[in-house]
Order: sequence, then structure tokens, then C-alpha cells
Amino acid sequence: MRRLIGFLAISLLFYSNLFAQVFRFGVPNLEDYDMGRFHYGFSLGIDIVDVNLKTKTDYEHPNISLPDFEVKKIYSKPMPAFSVGILVNMRMGRFFDLRFIPNFSIAHDIDLYYQFAQTILDPNSKNNDFNDLILRKIECHYINFPLLIKFKSSRMHNVRIFALTGGQVGINMMSAKNNKIPVFDPDGVLVEILPILKPYDVQVQGGFGFDFYTTYFKFSAEFKISYGVINMLQNESGIKDKDHIPYYNKSPIITGLQSIKSKTFTISFIVE
Repeated sequence: MRRLIGFLAISLLFYSNLFAQVFRFGVPNLEDYDMGRFHYGFSLGIDIVDVNLKTKTDYEHPNISLPDFEVKKIYSKPMPAFSVGILVNMRMGRFFDLRFIPNFSIAHDIDLYYQFAQTILDPNSKNNDFNDLILRKIECHYINFPLLIKFKSSRMHNVRIFALTGGQVGINMMSAKNNKIPVFDPDGVLVEILPILKPYDVQVQGGFGFDFYTTYFKFSAEFKISYGVINMLQNESGIKDKDHIPYYNKSPIITGLQSIKSKTFTISFIVE
């Protein structure tokens, strides 16, 4: 509690000093700052991670010897994540900039919930409990490479409004280790662990923000939303059974899904 109070007190002092500098009338701060060709900085962000799911209707586990594996519903819940990155900004004109902000998104997890027709052994339970709602947590750490065009308004003393549009490519550093699902043979024995997500993602981005010019640096607050344009669901065939049918296609976790596309809302704070 003491640490939280201390953090809030330091934050309050920082922002009160920041806004005091920004809204102080007189000679504008950093008046010629935006005339430079290149600017550099760093960013800190908070991500709200979610996915758009496309599921099948009236689907069930194809192995008739396991009727309890019928999946009634699949859905996701938003999860928080954090990102840190560096900024390279190139001035393209009075009202346009090109921005490259490579960043590392930490704890970028995706939570999928599977509602089964009947209770089954919960793989998340340490006590061999049975549940009809199973959580599949897909652990992700993304390195993102966004390229954005910044449309700037005229400067209003020490404040400027801007809009952003562009896209990014993300590489999931955890895909080979943690993005896995269990696949069972007809006797219910675990056969192989296979990935559920592709190791990369492609997104389009859009948003807006504000530039605040202080005495010594420029501070920006950005609000962006990102939508995935590719299906991240991994559908490659793995080990096959004696009938040459991939065990991957027999997983109840996969049979109900048609596509998984990312969706992220980001609040970023940038210092240049």
C-alpha cells in the first residue's frame, strides 16, 4: 500500500508539473522543435488484448467414442498487457510525419473459454477437477514493427492534435513453446502437443493523440486500435493416425474454431 501511495504521489507531481509547463502562456516551448528532420524517443504502453473469433455451429468432437467432448460455445475475454518501445520519427512536411515504433509487448496473453456439453477433466486443475467451462490461456510475447503516418494539426501554443494510420507486423516469441493444445487418440491418451497460433501476426492500425510541448521535451499521448488481417489459427497437419488422419484435426479445441484474428486497444505515452 505504501508503494502504491508513493507511486501515485510521484505521478501526481510529474503530471502537475507537465501541465503547468504546457498551459503556461507566453513564449511557446520548443518553438522550432518540429522543424528537425528526425526525432527519437521511447514509449510505454498499456494494451487491452482480445480476439475476434469465428466459430462453427453445431460442431462436436469427431471421435464418437468421446461424446462428452461436444463444444457448445467458444468465446474470449480481454486481457491487459504492457509494451515498451523506441521511436524514430521522420518529418515529411508541415502536417505529416512517418513514425517507426518497434516495441516489445509483454504478457500479451489470449484467454479462450470453451463451454462443453458435459463436465470434463479440467487440464488447468491440480486436483483433477471436472468442469464444463475450460480456460485455454495462450501465452504470447510479441515484438511488433509498426509503421505509421501521423497527420498533425496546426500547433495551438504548446498543444497539437494528431491522427495516426498504418500497420504493423508482430512476431510471437512464445509460439514455439507455450501456444499448445492437447491432442488425444481414440482411447483418450495424449498423443502430441501441437501449436494453436501462427508465430506471426499482421494488423492495421488507426488512432489519435495529443502532443504536449514542455520546456525540455515533447510528451505525447496516443490512443490506437489494431485489427488483425490474417487468420492466426494454426491448421498445419501433425502426426497422423493409422488411417492417415491428422490428430490435429481430432482436437476438440480446434474443431470448433474457423479463425482467430487479433484485436488490441493501446494507450501509449511517448517522450521525445
